[in-house]
Amino acid sequence: MINSNDLSPDSIFLNASGLITMAGTPLFDRNLTAIAVRNGTIVAIGDDESIMKIGAQSKVFNFNQSVVMPGLVDSHNHFLGTALGWERLQLEEARSIEEILSLIESRINEINPGDWVLCSSRWHETKLKEGRLPTAQELDKVSPHNPIYLPRGGHVVVTNSKGLKLAGISEDALNPEGGEYVRDSSGHLTGMLLERPAFIKLSRLLPKPTDRDREHALRKGIAKYNECGITAVRDPALTEPEVRAFKSVIPDMESMRASMLLRVDLSKNAIERRKWIDNLGDSLDSKTNWLDVWGLKVGIDGGVEGGFFFEPYANNSNFRGLPLTDEENLFDIINQAQEIGWKIGVHVVGDAAMQMVLEAFEKVDSKSGVGVGGNALEHAFSPVEGSIQRTKDLGLGVTLQHALVYALGGNMCTYWGEQRASDCTPSKAWIDSGTLVGAGTDSPVTNYDPWLNIYGFATRDTEVAGVLGPQHRISIPETLQAYTMGSAKILRMDDSIGSLEVNKAADFICLDRNPMEVTVDAVKSTKVAKTIVAGKVVFDGSG
Repeated sequence: MINSNDLSPDSIFLNASGLITMAGTPLFDRNLTAIAVRNGTIVAIGDDESIMKIGAQSKVFNFNQSVVMPGLVDSHNHFLGTALGWERLQLEEARSIEEILSLIESRINEINPGDWVLCSSRWHETKLKEGRLPTAQELDKVSPHNPIYLPRGGHVVVTNSKGLKLAGISEDALNPEGGEYVRDSSGHLTGMLLERPAFIKLSRLLPKPTDRDREHALRKGIAKYNECGITAVRDPALTEPEVRAFKSVIPDMESMRASMLLRVDLSKNAIERRKWIDNLGDSLDSKTNWLDVWGLKVGIDGGVEGGFFFEPYANNSNFRGLPLTDEENLFDIINQAQEIGWKIGVHVVGDAAMQMVLEAFEKVDSKSGVGVGGNALEHAFSPVEGSIQRTKDLGLGVTLQHALVYALGGNMCTYWGEQRASDCTPSKAWIDSGTLVGAGTDSPVTNYDPWLNIYGFATRDTEVAGVLGPQHRISIPETLQAYTMGSAKILRMDDSIGSLEVNKAADFICLDRNPMEVTVDAVKSTKVAKTIVAGKVVFDGSG
């Protein structure tokens, strides 16, 4: 039996078929079937008999022969955005533009003239019969008087003529730096706004969620995430009011842990940004066992439609993507964060963006004398030659999301060509290099379901493009490692979560199958019977 000095558990959990502790090499141990907990912390791990001896007066919970492992940690998940999106018009089941228009028309019948039609971003045009986005002209047919906000993922928004007018985007408008007002072959606006600089004028007009809205969404989101075994998230693009909502809800519910990043507004000039960062100071510093303001998030390029590459796009020989800033500005942001002890997570998609990011980190590393370890690359889709080793040498972590390849693989092939799409997110190379890797989904761009994502990492399967890049597959144990200890290290919470060990938090999940022993196809159907956080059952689906 593995135990601590204080063996006075207030609860004991018995009768597992075995534990996957994630303490070291991922293994399923049939000799470990029970856990003792005191004040939310694991005090002993062993077999049923040994744990029963020290917990004779403890409350007893039955694992019911489930497989028990640490709770899953999503290292890149727009958690609040996902939960708020559930209150918007859902389009994920639509299979044609006609169906989208019908859903929008139904919503308009429920609201007042002039009100916004707000849609969820969790859908994709590759699943539509037409294989494209709707246009402003098509949206106008069902909504001439109500402005429409139709995001798809995090880098594209479509609106109608009413929305364009309200945002002041006219036919003769010039593209903003780092964005594009997409036009058709005749030069007319299509309603597609590519990247944040293009849709910021529109998004700023949207009705803002109240504090109550945010807190309600967080509570609902925590319950949903607990159902699939997620016990901690890292939300990588928040505002100060959103952080305050986390600080209000997370410690109150004690059902999920959270790490938060504040989004850097690149529309600010260097002086404005420096003042903003300096003023943050310790005002949001609130690291507890439940939540932490991890640092800052900066986007260096676009997504599938705007990632910054050395070579032109497959569907546009005159386009290499949209860098959202330059190396000098990025250096200044990283350097300023280093000076006040904050970490930086950098969104990077294209290979040219990767080169720029690594050069900026290397310059800061050389200047600071204390290193840049602990910062992170978000997505790291397309590493250039040698960049994986450079990342490791700098001590940077990476957050990988096969869920993006799964959901966006069709568009990757269209925009980038099949070779670049196949080489997107080379998980095996990252893992084999010894670089710190955390796993996640980037929800709501994709489904937050961790088991579908784990299946995807191991198969390289996609939703519409078949298997892309099978040479980049990683094993189920490697994926589970990234989803537990790897992500916990990214969050800087590995001293308390990520593995089942004495003196760590009693955050664990009960599964209906052993993901390391069933077929890979069966992994995506894994069901969570119970989720326990700090020794408390926060989800019970066992019936």
